[in-house]
Amino acid sequence: MVFLKSSLVENLIVLVLCLSVFSKYGAGENHTTVHEEENLEIERQLKILNKPPFKTIITKTGDTIDCVDIYKQAAFDHSLLKDHKIQMEPSYFNRDKNITEIDSSATKVSRVLISKLQEDIFCPAGTVPIRRTEKRDLIFFNNFKKSKQNFTNEYPKSPMYHHYVSAETAGEKNGYYGAKAKFGIHSPSVTPEQFSTSQMWIQNGPSGELNSIETGWAVYPELFKDHATRSFSYWTADGYKNTGCFNMLCPGFIQVHPNISFGTVLNPITSTGPLEMFFSVYRDKKTHNWWYYIGKDDEMPIGYWPKELFSHLESASVVRFGGVAGAKPNERSPPMGNGNLPTEDYKMEETGHMRYLQALDKDGHTHYFGSSTIIKKDLDTKTDCYDIIFHKTKFGKRQKRGYNSMIFGGPGGNCF
Repeated sequence: MVFLKSSLVENLIVLVLCLSVFSKYGAGENHTTVHEEENLEIERQLKILNKPPFKTIITKTGDTIDCVDIYKQAAFDHSLLKDHKIQMEPSYFNRDKNITEIDSSATKVSRVLISKLQEDIFCPAGTVPIRRTEKRDLIFFNNFKKSKQNFTNEYPKSPMYHHYVSAETAGEKNGYYGAKAKFGIHSPSVTPEQFSTSQMWIQNGPSGELNSIETGWAVYPELFKDHATRSFSYWTADGYKNTGCFNMLCPGFIQVHPNISFGTVLNPITSTGPLEMFFSVYRDKKTHNWWYYIGKDDEMPIGYWPKELFSHLESASVVRFGGVAGAKPNERSPPMGNGNLPTEDYKMEETGHMRYLQALDKDGHTHYFGSSTIIKKDLDTKTDCYDIIFHKTKFGKRQKRGYNSMIFGGPGGNCF
């Protein structure tokens, strides 16, 4: 009897500890309590998103990846994509000739590191890797959607407040057809109530109907249930009101790569030093779908957002690069980049950074951000929390910074 009482107490302690840990990653009261009607809707969405797999893989990082028939992935359940014909690869590639001429190691190192991403994922031919969506994922996202009416600067991370810094195009009457940059990969220290990103935005349309594609890396415990640095995306076609989602938490994005998908863990440190990686989004010249690439773009197309999803993205009016850091109310703001502020001596290896910032024109040619680049940040953000410095190098000069670059980020803290 004494043994039974002891076991009961131990079990209760373990249960309490488990619940405590689970709630740290967004599974507390706000993420488990739902009304019956909402619960039925979530179950319906889960059936759409989680297709019967040919194979299921548990990765080294604990993710559940389902290998799903490429023609039966959830994107084709979207009402606008019922008659969409899948595009298996981009119809043209934009090569890195100018980048290679500046720094021959720029694409070589990236190519080697990309080949090691998610190397434990091998889906059978004809299938693609889809990160399994759980009930808590949809509860989190639904809660966030309910409160995003309170957004103040069109960035969907509610119910958190956030700060951002960015460099953006000054505007081009002929529009932009893609964006590309080499991102420094970092692992800022965040709590379960915080997040931090390094990303790009491709946008067009009035604020209430804003079309936006956003991608890069994030450390976001509520979204990914850990503190790893992972690739992520977000899209919307109506100013973040009803359409779009993170990654593949709703039908829309079409996956084509056999082993790399959103949520891929990016290790910030390698044997050769800090990791840098190209992220690119290009509008396909023939189909007008928006393709997403990691690494050397003509070797690693991951998938695309079909043109049918958008009403104002025949081209982009704005291309932005920068970072966002957010936290729940009463929480200190987290670090951005690697947590160090940029300084005038411009030591890129010591702070968050991006280089080779480019926008794509209608003919598929890349153009570097120039002297007309606009720097933006929250009006209420303290410069000892976050800052940004943009640098333009004269074309033809060979420098490690690239033709242009920016350093940004900071330690966060009490930033209001």
